[in-house]
Amino acid sequence: MPYSPPRALWVAALVLNISDSVLAQSNSSPAIAEDQRMLPYIEPGRLVDIGGRRINLHCTGADSPTVILMAGISSWSPVWYKTQPEISQRARVCAFDRAGYGFSDPAPRPQIISDVVDDLHSALEAGSIPGPYVLVGHSLGGLEARIYAQRWPAEVVGMVLDDPSPAGEGLIDEDQPGFDEVVGRETYAANSLRCGLLAAHGPIQPDRPEYKECVLPLPSDTPAAFRRIWPQFFTPYYAADRVSLMSSLYTHRYDGVDHLHLGAMPLVVLSAENSWGTPVDARFKQGYWVALHEALAHLSTRGVHRIIKGSGHEIQLDKPEAVIDAVDEVLHQIHKGAKIGVDLDPRPGISSTRWPRRAAR
Repeated sequence: MPYSPPRALWVAALVLNISDSVLAQSNSSPAIAEDQRMLPYIEPGRLVDIGGRRINLHCTGADSPTVILMAGISSWSPVWYKTQPEISQRARVCAFDRAGYGFSDPAPRPQIISDVVDDLHSALEAGSIPGPYVLVGHSLGGLEARIYAQRWPAEVVGMVLDDPSPAGEGLIDEDQPGFDEVVGRETYAANSLRCGLLAAHGPIQPDRPEYKECVLPLPSDTPAAFRRIWPQFFTPYYAADRVSLMSSLYTHRYDGVDHLHLGAMPLVVLSAENSWGTPVDARFKQGYWVALHEALAHLSTRGVHRIIKGSGHEIQLDKPEAVIDAVDEVLHQIHKGAKIGVDLDPRPGISSTRWPRRAAR
């Protein structure tokens, strides 16, 4: 999960393969066709009440198991616009907005990771979204997916971890030779909170000098209707939640999820070839980051680790086919290895009833 100032302000959500020039096209530039796959995310999907506040679930497709898409620290459901339509041809798919993100209501306090996972579980229950679930987590969402699997193991039958954050990532970073404290949490928090204070006076529009610093840029083919509503999402709640979630990476509280025993659960871990944008970042992090991902693949006897060539940190945007293929592989293993409700234990003669389907309400 990137959190240095250059990455924190410029990654996730719908950000990839862009430059500063995408914010406006000159009159002499040829017209760019709008990517219509973004339009379903221009309004809420389903706002599920979890006890006085609502969580947005954008669900498409049908059939079990249900695939749950969990975004990185700066992102919410639109970050899956290239992958969700394809996956929904095979299964029911629900993208999830954390509290204070996208169309979800803010929580009573800035969230930590355990709050996010509790909200997701409550929303799936209250929304009668039937399990079992395949969790697809990008960056921080990959850590949240593992926490979910730790807390409710009977509900999870497979996982895809998309360039996932390790537990205690911030502490691991600071323990590495050559770590530069300038790119650490203090600057990240200060920049994010400044943007939150500015947004308290209203959405930060493109004509304001702070726009580039506070609002994530969009691809050049973003529909005009989507571009118009984009500033409204960068609220004080969003800024505070990002800072609070980042603090969850500076604790050993969640270390156990990186040592789960997932048995023979289908698991694919994807590493970006170019996770870290600058040469300094790449020299500092890339080697041990990939090694940590390799270790995560060993949580399951069916775990697979792949390095995705030509991709940056947002694999679901840079190389969406890699995420789609990984989900297909997990779904195939589930359907081939056992019917839903039977443990995929590789030992001969061993099986157990698991993953009870939620009854529709």
